[in-house]
Amino acid sequence: MTKLMTVLVTISVLSLILSGTIYAKEQPPLMSIINTIPAPEGNWVYIPEGDGEMIINVSTAYANTFKVWIVPTGTQQWENRTLICEEKGNEDNWTCIWRYTKDDNIHDHFVVEVSGEGGSATDSINVTRMHAIDHPQ
Repeated sequence: MTKLMTVLVTISVLSLILSGTIYAKEQPPLMSIINTIPAPEGNWVYIPEGDGEMIINVSTAYANTFKVWIVPTGTQQWENRTLICEEKGNEDNWTCIWRYTKDDNIHDHFVVEVSGEGGSATDSINVTRMHAIDHPQ
């Protein structure tokens, strides 16, 4: 009788799993490491004067979408954001290369967003220009 009950319970559980009633909960995406080139100094990444690029490398888990937004500093600025990178796939490492010119006024937050089946995660990077010593700031 015990074997019959075990078999019936096993069949019932398998039936529920196959029908989708019991399923593994999706993991929320995790963002473990953000590296930038140039590297941050304290709380800011300083972009040299002139034309150039900043590289943002992000290590994640359980993410299938990667976005980077430029958001002006100040309060209530999310509406003024600009999407600079968007990638999709099942990656663990993502890269965004942002190119700028000597004329770009840079004093912004770069918001990194990863999302997956279980939700999303965000982090931000503060970016500004590094001026020459004789530059009037």
